[in-house]
Amino acid sequence: MDENLRRVFDQARPSPEQKETMLRRLLEPERKGKPMRKLKKLTVVAIAAALMVISCAAAVVTGLDQRLIDYFGAGPEQAELLAFGAVPVDVTVKDNGATLHVTQVLMDRYYIMFLADFTAPEGTVLDGDRYFFDTSEGFKDKLLDRSGEPIEIEGGWSFGPEVLDDGDPMDNHLSLLFRLTLDEGVQPDWEIGGISMYNGDLMRHGENPWDIITVWSGDWSCEVPFTWQDIGRSIQPNQVIGQLDGRDITLTDIYLSPLTLRIRYQRYPLGVYPPHTRTQPIDYRWNHVLESDNITLTTREGRTVDLIVEGYAGTSNFWDHRDIYHLAEITALEDLEGGTLNIRIEGGSVDVPLDGLVPAESVK
Repeated sequence: MDENLRRVFDQARPSPEQKETMLRRLLEPERKGKPMRKLKKLTVVAIAAALMVISCAAAVVTGLDQRLIDYFGAGPEQAELLAFGAVPVDVTVKDNGATLHVTQVLMDRYYIMFLADFTAPEGTVLDGDRYFFDTSEGFKDKLLDRSGEPIEIEGGWSFGPEVLDDGDPMDNHLSLLFRLTLDEGVQPDWEIGGISMYNGDLMRHGENPWDIITVWSGDWSCEVPFTWQDIGRSIQPNQVIGQLDGRDITLTDIYLSPLTLRIRYQRYPLGVYPPHTRTQPIDYRWNHVLESDNITLTTREGRTVDLIVEGYAGTSNFWDHRDIYHLAEITALEDLEGGTLNIRIEGGSVDVPLDGLVPAESVK
């Protein structure tokens, strides 16, 4: 095998049989008319073709839908990390000539994502970049246990589906990514068996944000069965990370997955209401005491992983705060083990070591 091609394949980590098969298919037309010693001029072309094959092979080998791989900008190794939290599903709902087909679930402890296809009748043009299903009656999505009964959760929300690139923005098809955020996270004793999704009329905004247009009427509500599995780990540092008005702020929990950082910190003494000031209420300062630009996540090799806040992420009261962030790039927990979380509050700076990450379900 050409050594350059071998290196490319090794980075993708397909099996030896897959390597040989993919390479044989790449070079088969050329072998019919030319001996191997004359193929050096084709190396650059072959490598380019191999990269395309590897992109598709990552989806085949990991079982992760190619659209999710593209959405997260994941390479083959990163796709492997996500595959542990991916579950294939096959739920189809039809109404008023349109179809919703849910095909994959991707999850960690605080996010559950659903990949789906919406197809309207031929001749319909779905060319917008933002669609949503009618939720005028309120948020109705519910996690279900294995007997099909709703699970009571404390805090969960979704901004509706995100439209993914499907290669043809002028057709009657949408690739949709639904995302459910769980403020308290999935609890080990929930025994999740699926989710009940409420999907009313397909809608979009008009020229003005307050104008709502019904694109296609129908009801595509459904139950999507899956078994929850976590791809994250937790530590409980119980480390003082700063002060506000002379009161210690303690970081109690850190959760990390290849997708997510979630932290919990508390202000002591618990249960004692702090006084307000006329110019800057204490609850406002507490809610903003730790913003994303005051946190730096670093791997054990010193590489910084950027953090992203999408919408409102987290909950708080007078003493207890929980923040949830997306990792800007899919990152292996083995790379984060031994790294640091640097936190800066009120001019101070504290490094929290990321040592001893353990499976999240073992931390109560």
